[in-house]
Amino acid sequence: MKGTLKIAALFVGLVVSVSLSAQSVLMGDTGYPENSPADCSTFGTSGNNFFDDQGAANYSANFNDTTVFCPDLTQGTKMTLTWAINAGFEFDVDGSDSIYVYDGPNTNSPLLGVHNSDTDPNGFAYTASWNNPSGCLTVVFISDGANEGTGWVANAQCGNQAQPFMPHIEAYVNGQGPNALNPLDTGFVDVCFGDSILFVATPDFPYSFESTGYGYSQDVNTNIDFDWNISDGGTYPNNDSIWFTPPTRNGFIVDLGITDQFPQIDRILCKVRVSQLPDFTGTGPLEDTVCLGENTTLIGGVTQTDTVGVDIPPGTFQLGGSFAGLTYLPDGSGAQYQAPIDISGFPQSATIQNSQDLNQVCITMEHSYLGDLEIALQCPNGTQVTLLNSYSPGFIPGGVSGGGTYMGDPIDDTGGGGPGEGWEYCFSSVFNTWGDYPTEIGNNNTIPAPNFGNGNPSLNPNGVFLPEDDFSSFAGCPVNGQWTIIVQDNLGIDDGYIFEWGLFFDQSLFPGSASYQNYIVSEEWTDDPTIIDGQNDTLLTVQPNTPGNYGYTFNVVDDFGCAYDTTVFLYVLPQPTIQNDTLGCYYGVQLEGTNSYGGGSWVASDTAITFTPGNTAENPFVTTSTPGTYTLTYTDDACNSSVDMVVEFPSYVWASLQDTVLCQGVQYPLSVVNEESVTNWSWSTGASTQSITVTEPGIYEVEVSNECHSASAQAVVDYKLCDIVAPNVISLTSMAGNDIWSVEADGLETFNCRITNRWGNLIYEFSDPNGGWDGTSNGQPVSEGTYFYIIDATIEGGEQLQKHGFIEVLQ
Repeated sequence: MKGTLKIAALFVGLVVSVSLSAQSVLMGDTGYPENSPADCSTFGTSGNNFFDDQGAANYSANFNDTTVFCPDLTQGTKMTLTWAINAGFEFDVDGSDSIYVYDGPNTNSPLLGVHNSDTDPNGFAYTASWNNPSGCLTVVFISDGANEGTGWVANAQCGNQAQPFMPHIEAYVNGQGPNALNPLDTGFVDVCFGDSILFVATPDFPYSFESTGYGYSQDVNTNIDFDWNISDGGTYPNNDSIWFTPPTRNGFIVDLGITDQFPQIDRILCKVRVSQLPDFTGTGPLEDTVCLGENTTLIGGVTQTDTVGVDIPPGTFQLGGSFAGLTYLPDGSGAQYQAPIDISGFPQSATIQNSQDLNQVCITMEHSYLGDLEIALQCPNGTQVTLLNSYSPGFIPGGVSGGGTYMGDPIDDTGGGGPGEGWEYCFSSVFNTWGDYPTEIGNNNTIPAPNFGNGNPSLNPNGVFLPEDDFSSFAGCPVNGQWTIIVQDNLGIDDGYIFEWGLFFDQSLFPGSASYQNYIVSEEWTDDPTIIDGQNDTLLTVQPNTPGNYGYTFNVVDDFGCAYDTTVFLYVLPQPTIQNDTLGCYYGVQLEGTNSYGGGSWVASDTAITFTPGNTAENPFVTTSTPGTYTLTYTDDACNSSVDMVVEFPSYVWASLQDTVLCQGVQYPLSVVNEESVTNWSWSTGASTQSITVTEPGIYEVEVSNECHSASAQAVVDYKLCDIVAPNVISLTSMAGNDIWSVEADGLETFNCRITNRWGNLIYEFSDPNGGWDGTSNGQPVSEGTYFYIIDATIEGGEQLQKHGFIEVLQ
């Protein structure tokens, strides 16, 4: 219809004037097809411009026609059609008639909807989707011959809509390696304390001018703003990348707002978790003191079934405000069946008032058998709301079994095999995108668990479930306090893990707190030759071999790959020490240098030993009444270890020398007679032997001694002339007393005298210098006459002496 046409109609006294301009379109007109698109700089901007086929009159009966609206793509990229009943609009289409709207330039395009006043009494509207690059909308109106309404006065308009984009974020630990965010974009960056993270914003702009040649520019380098908010409270530049070094061992929320020139804002949120410092308080020896050479046990280890000696405290997220309209409070409790979060920091009067105050609850978990699970959320006053009930009968009434369906991507074993991959399942009474669990499991809403689950079906996490009980049931419950996820596993031979769960409170509430949990993935004690057993257990047997402080190092690596160690010490008691072997002069000795841990006692090898003040004194005075050598043993009380020493108590000494007269020229061995314990001799001659050789007369002195005592003695030595004097006459009848022939001798060592007759025949012989010859031979008196004697002798000193002569025998 060209030009300007005015049509007036009378409806129950009301006159409606419809003005048709050059841009006005009546239903059935060609409209603005792709080859003749609308000028989006002006089209539809001055008023409503789309009418039914009759304008101001009722639309035609038995009508069936099509009109197309396409944008010029230079001034605008999307067409929008609006039917309404408010001022300036009119919408009255009988329920027997229908308006069909297609997302594209013809009726082969996707059908967006079918409408009339029965289906949409207040009207409806459509904008060409971003799956529709033409930006066109196609309208088909079909009426029958029964009843017709007054039709419609609608608006058709085109322009540049906000071009959707996908925010993405990547994270590189210390600027290296692959993207560390897991899951991608909205997951966690798990780091060790001291690591730095390079965050890089990588938004995808599929509908930008740079990508399509239409619409407006979305260029990271020129017209995109980046608003980085990290819960450490720091200030970060408007840049597509930033560095972040966590200042404390906490969790941090990283919220990135990306704004294009439209302006259109989209946000993405990820989390940083800093490894928590393990508490090794329980790691160490059962006994902090051990005897040398004895075994003891060290506590510390992680096995599939036990963790001993090391505990990792929960990590706390630092929250500085509300991010993307939500305050995220994540937590994790490993394999706990009740996983609490202690919420604090909200106003004391803060309570849940309605379903929206708790926007949603998210649980990151895996489990290998859904059919035996019941999951509920309990608020601080004890009120419980059912999130998911897949078992009956259990602690929650009812229950629709999910059978062998997984949750997450679990390791399906008989238990103890460790965690698989947790998936995040969210529940909301207000922002749900799906129905409740019974509805979704009835619809078989599952996806394959691709990794650990070997492709078996797992409950789909890619939506927000409606909880089975409405969150309005929490009305009146305080926000501060302990919120607890309760998971009841009703059947055996399966297990699971809650990696994390969180509460999304409404932004109208003050932000609270949160936590997460590390766990140990590997551990070992540093090799040491004194470890004798238990390296693969939680109890380690050691036998330290040197006294003093002995250290053992326990090493662990947590699930973030962060290594920690602690060195525990035990004190190895040395054996007691005592002084070396010693002497006890005058039958007593003061011991010294005894050292032991906790004291001990002495015993002796003989009862003759006395300890003063007693045998438990570390350094007693030791006495005896009996000289000799004794072994003393000291035994400590702590380890019952014994050490020995020898104490010698030398006896008192004495010495004796004999006066003597010697033949001249004799070398005489002068020897001291002394007590057996004498070890030293000191003569006045300078000699230091037990005996000396005397060659001249004099007074000889000697001092004898042992280690403790001494004595002295002296001897007078004189010399004389030694010889043999023999008579030459014997009278057998003499009355003068010389009827025996004998010699006078002194200092003889040996003596032999032979008597012969004149012919040299031996008639008598004797060897005692004090003996003599009585003038007989073989018992008979010899004849008067001359006889001869021969004497061979040795005088003292060894000199040979020979005498001979004659003897006159007178009758």
